[in-house]
Amino acid sequence: MNGTALKIAPTQEVEAGHALFPATACQVRYWHEQKASPKASALNIAFRLQLSGPLDAASIERVLGELIGRHEILRTGFLMTGAGLRQQVWSHAPFRLEVIDLKGVDEKARLAEGERVGGLQARTPFELSSRSFFRAVWLPGSDTQGELQLTFHSLVMDGWSFAILVRELVEGLAALHAGHDPAFAEVDLHHGDYALWKEEFLASGALDRARTHWRNELRDFSRFDVPGDRPRAQERRFQGVIRSILLPAALSERLIAAAKAQGVTLFSVAAASLAMALQPAGGRTRVVMGTQMSVRDQQELEGVVGPLINTVLLCLDVQPGSSVASVTAQCGAKLSDAIAHLHLPFEEMMEMAGEVSNADRPPLCSVNFALQQSFVGVGDEVRKQDFAATTSPSFNAGALYDLNFFMVRRPEGWRISCEGDTDLYDIGTIDAYLAKWRSVLETVEIGARAAPAPAPRKDTAGIEGVGVSGFMSRAELAAKARNIVRYNENAPGTPIIALNNTAVFYELARQIGDERPLIDIPMVPEGEPRDFPQRAFQDIAADAVRLIRLARPHGPYILMGHCVLGAIALEAAQQLKREGETVELVVLNDSWCPGYRESMPWYDRQLRKLQVRADNIPRDFRKAMRGEMSMVSFLKQYRIVRVLGIADLALRLGLIHGDASEHKVAENRWYIEYLLAQQARHRPPSYDGEVQVFRSAQVLRGRLFAHELGWRPVVTGKLVVTEVPGMHDQIFRSAGAAVIGKQLRARLAGTEAGTRAAAVSGETDAPPASRLSA
Repeated sequence: MNGTALKIAPTQEVEAGHALFPATACQVRYWHEQKASPKASALNIAFRLQLSGPLDAASIERVLGELIGRHEILRTGFLMTGAGLRQQVWSHAPFRLEVIDLKGVDEKARLAEGERVGGLQARTPFELSSRSFFRAVWLPGSDTQGELQLTFHSLVMDGWSFAILVRELVEGLAALHAGHDPAFAEVDLHHGDYALWKEEFLASGALDRARTHWRNELRDFSRFDVPGDRPRAQERRFQGVIRSILLPAALSERLIAAAKAQGVTLFSVAAASLAMALQPAGGRTRVVMGTQMSVRDQQELEGVVGPLINTVLLCLDVQPGSSVASVTAQCGAKLSDAIAHLHLPFEEMMEMAGEVSNADRPPLCSVNFALQQSFVGVGDEVRKQDFAATTSPSFNAGALYDLNFFMVRRPEGWRISCEGDTDLYDIGTIDAYLAKWRSVLETVEIGARAAPAPAPRKDTAGIEGVGVSGFMSRAELAAKARNIVRYNENAPGTPIIALNNTAVFYELARQIGDERPLIDIPMVPEGEPRDFPQRAFQDIAADAVRLIRLARPHGPYILMGHCVLGAIALEAAQQLKREGETVELVVLNDSWCPGYRESMPWYDRQLRKLQVRADNIPRDFRKAMRGEMSMVSFLKQYRIVRVLGIADLALRLGLIHGDASEHKVAENRWYIEYLLAQQARHRPPSYDGEVQVFRSAQVLRGRLFAHELGWRPVVTGKLVVTEVPGMHDQIFRSAGAAVIGKQLRARLAGTEAGTRAAAVSGETDAPPASRLSA
């Protein structure tokens, strides 16, 4: 059945003018892969949009033409030069919307024609000499509904970008129907600009830590292949088929609940289950899968259209008899590490793994996994006035991987799918792997506990380690146990356990009263300042958990920390809850959420730093002049002073004076700076529990200084913020301790009585706007 094709004239011919930008690493790889297999279409991305509203082909073409003019990547070709591959951005590019009119055709025939045309579009390769890597077909079924098929090459598109285009398409159609031109916001950053920045970024040394991580992760790398029904051909044909299973709603809900209970994402549960399903067939205990992640971790990149993704590897140890919970916990940790070191290009990982480019197999990973909440980014439908767009399952463009598993949320529920290479696997075999994956998913339990931590071991320095961290030796743990300070020890209530660098809680213990114990656990390692290796923030918190259990073997727990130790207290609470313990409350004293500052755009970070410095210098100088801190401490805040030894020299010459606490201050500073450096790489998972934030009244205010110190997106339970008089290091003095004690007495009384409402009654001194319930 063939519909009537309407030929619409090109909206604009190509001009000679163009600009050149470097190509990103993934674009270079895609270009070479397409050049090696010019007839292959596997790098195509074929989307289907179901449009509704007062639709006409001319309006759709006009808006698509606007989008091509708006986003440079949609009018970009590629040119190999002596300096390497370049993106060639044209001033204008030809575009013609192909229209196949299916009005009046019965539904069965209309669907069949849509499938035929969509499959043909998906499997038609783009020529590398093209000046644009985008085409579109409109198949109207009536005046108010139809299917828009949009095909791109991976050189110019990713899923996030497509979501941007869908929103702008609907907005543009609504504007034209209302009788005016689309009023799109200006595009601040194009893909070519990003590529220029990325080139400088890769050469800057900023990824040295990421390179170290991936070298360690890929040491002794070996591929994980799932044997096929037939030998691998010498030349790949990228022939693929997509098979799917719709998960029952009850199973989907159980998987989400299990992920939440274990403190991980649904991705980790699904990927771990897939690894367990495939491990027996692969015959190796180390299962390696690829997955794609967006590198849009800066706000200004959110509106860029173009391929801003990177492929990373998940290398999971799946021993026979492993539980789903233990592999899920491992996957969550691996995923966190991958996110922390996301920006190292996959192409560099190939070199580290010793991968030689080979056209007969996928690079580095034969198995891939992806989880997609929604292809349009904001739910299942984009709507503007009378116009709406929803996505349908994409057409198969060809198999990039031997087995590409993916999990997509559709209006009818979560669907697990596999695109398999049919030159390797029979359809029945692909179905069997999907069924095995589903069967493992069905065994996932809510609240399942991960396997216990490994037994103590010797670390590389020859010190007996504790658990997975090795940060503190057993001797150091024992020494800390002797230094734990207990207030109101015989009081009946659940004790507040405070992680702290010095014992400053005497006044707070007095304010809380004699009905509740307070336990102060010193966290500064004993001895002189020294260099520690980089540690995962979770490992440092694991040592804190061991200290907490030394002080109180079993819960319930109330945890507290000041500054960075507050973030450690919250991570310790996560771990204790995963171990089955009850955590009644976490108290964060002037503790900024990890990642709050680091995730800001570069220019915001610089502006914030300047504002903090402008506030700190006169404040600390006044403190030094009043004798509340020594001039040595004031001067040593500045790196140039420490590096040049200016303060020490002035002290020896008698130009300034120190005090007896200088050694202790220096000891505390080096440790806190170490923790802050580890915290900068940490991104806390969501925490479903009670959290109390005490915020110094001296903390700066404004757009770059969140009132709740950045915890609002993380805490999904009750979050209360209370302002405390005094500066950051003075909030435990009499005035601040009085406010903290009053608030804690009220809130803990409410918690223990089971009346959560009482915990946020009029007892707080915080303004109403600071009472947050996430």
